[in-house]
Amino acid sequence: MSPPILMESEKNCREPEDVNILDRIELKLDLPGLPELAPLVQDFASRALDLAEFSGDRRQDLLDAFLCGVELVERTLAHEGDAIVPLEIGATIDAYALEFRILEHGIPLGGDLNQNAGGDIADRIRPNTIFDRLWWVQKGREGSELHLHVKRDHASIEVLEEVRQRLDREEAENSHADTSPSNMTGEYRIRDYREGDGLEVARRIYEAYGRSYPNPDLYIPERIDLLNREGRLHSIICESPEGDVVGHYALERPDLGPIGEAGQAVIDHRHRGHGLMKPMRSAVEAAGARIGLLGIWSQPTARHPISQRMNLKFGSTPTGLCLGTTPAEASLRGGVTGESGGGGQPARHSCFIYWDPIAEEPMLRAFVPAELVPILGPLYEARKREICFETAQTPPVDGHAPISTRFDSARGVAWVALDQITSGAFDGIQAAINAMETSASAATVFVDLPIDDPGCGHLAAQLLSEGLRLAGVGPRFRKVEDERRAEDVLRLQLNPGSVDFAGLVVEGDLGRALADTVIGPVDP
Repeated sequence: MSPPILMESEKNCREPEDVNILDRIELKLDLPGLPELAPLVQDFASRALDLAEFSGDRRQDLLDAFLCGVELVERTLAHEGDAIVPLEIGATIDAYALEFRILEHGIPLGGDLNQNAGGDIADRIRPNTIFDRLWWVQKGREGSELHLHVKRDHASIEVLEEVRQRLDREEAENSHADTSPSNMTGEYRIRDYREGDGLEVARRIYEAYGRSYPNPDLYIPERIDLLNREGRLHSIICESPEGDVVGHYALERPDLGPIGEAGQAVIDHRHRGHGLMKPMRSAVEAAGARIGLLGIWSQPTARHPISQRMNLKFGSTPTGLCLGTTPAEASLRGGVTGESGGGGQPARHSCFIYWDPIAEEPMLRAFVPAELVPILGPLYEARKREICFETAQTPPVDGHAPISTRFDSARGVAWVALDQITSGAFDGIQAAINAMETSASAATVFVDLPIDDPGCGHLAAQLLSEGLRLAGVGPRFRKVEDERRAEDVLRLQLNPGSVDFAGLVVEGDLGRALADTVIGPVDP
């Protein structure tokens, strides 16, 4: 027999309003159906009713009716000859209701509660009077489950409000600790990667993420060594005063192109609180300048504000919000996980795109739909790039230019891109999206359009009308003939998989304006 378990659950999908991750409690009690254990059942239900903040006569009526529901199931099972039939009793408390569930594994039950119960129990349960709804759910080989549902009077749950306030305080403390030095910070050493560091880097990743980190290279020491030798990864290491590897931050250049991505940052939890991310990020920025990159981009998570704040402090600015970039199961151990989408599946996390130019950026003529200018203008202004918007939707030139596709199976993310927009581009992109959805089962699809192509505005308007939505600007994401140059892309996105909108966190006024445009207003 397992004791009641208190835990956070997935998003409640029974109501249309957004439900935050701390707005629902799940309780569960598994036990053999023995009359000697009835006090445990009563105590379980009493505690659930207290958490749901029912009191007085109302609480007692609900408790009595619930216990009658348990008695109904046990009485019916007693006639089938089973000595002991396992019972599973559950309770869900959210902003809207309390719902009990009584699941038995014996003879199939169901039908009219009044007929099943017998007169005395039916009178005591009083279907649709004490509880708002009572019904059976047939669960096949698992058994039959009786549900008892009652609405709550108000949306807040006191115990969760207390938890939320505590977590808010801890988050604020952690944010300060991750970016502010301590009196020990100077004792740590920030250095470049050395051959053989890969094992310790892999261990730090595992300790922080378990096996959920979406880049499998970071679990293979030999792979980390190879990527650093090739220059596709430029790892920065943080050493403790004792010489242990306690942190990692990297500049990624998979194609050895003119821009790099800052990421793969992790700190041993035993060494947090010394502001170590800041000097590691400074070393990454310095490495990019030495290599002669045009700029550095990063993908801070939208699950919490800390990495967004760090980018802002380093002068990076948001240029895009990419939805559903990371599987729901990818999370820090004990950290934030994805909420549930409308289909009951865990929802995917999102990331922002931030950009920090190193070299001065030339003036850009951008061909975009007029409705995107109010958000794209501030994005370019923040990164101090001169921009001239062309909003006349010029039809693309005749022909069929190549369309490239890429699929990351670990993340479930697909990319569709083209360097020139021609008359066949719309059909080609639609076909590529369909293939990624149906054949590859992509949960997220990004479409990157050359923003300086005169046909970009026309094609973007077509795709937006077909259900794609804006992601933003991919800063210098498109290579051009001169290998030392690269140009922006207008990124659109489609999300066949569920996205954790309720858990999305936005930092800064520009980030919020971008989020408001991409998905509409979100909670901070």
